[in-house]
Amino acid sequence: MLFAIKYRPQASRSAAESKHMRQLIMKWQAPQGVEVKHHFHYVSGGGVLIVETQEPTAVYEALGPFKPLVEFDVEPVINFLEAMAISTDVDEWAASVSSASLGNGGAR
Repeated sequence: MLFAIKYRPQASRSAAESKHMRQLIMKWQAPQGVEVKHHFHYVSGGGVLIVETQEPTAVYEALGPFKPLVEFDVEPVINFLEAMAISTDVDEWAASVSSASLGNGGAR
């Protein structure tokens, strides 16, 4: 399962804490069962990681060292093309239900 992890520094973080955070990041390794697929840093600060794992608890473990100084938003994600295919199927099903309901006068 893929997760997008959006992160941003705590607003109250001091320069010393930021330095410590950089030291942590340089030594950090993903826990067993977590594969970092992509890591992008925003020009404005913060960034986003795309990780793959079968265990959401591993994501919790991966973020643990950084939680005191970083805010996170974690969302499961799916491939864009898969999402479009699913949306198309759902739209077609919803249209067929609406059409069928209209075809019989809306009776149940």
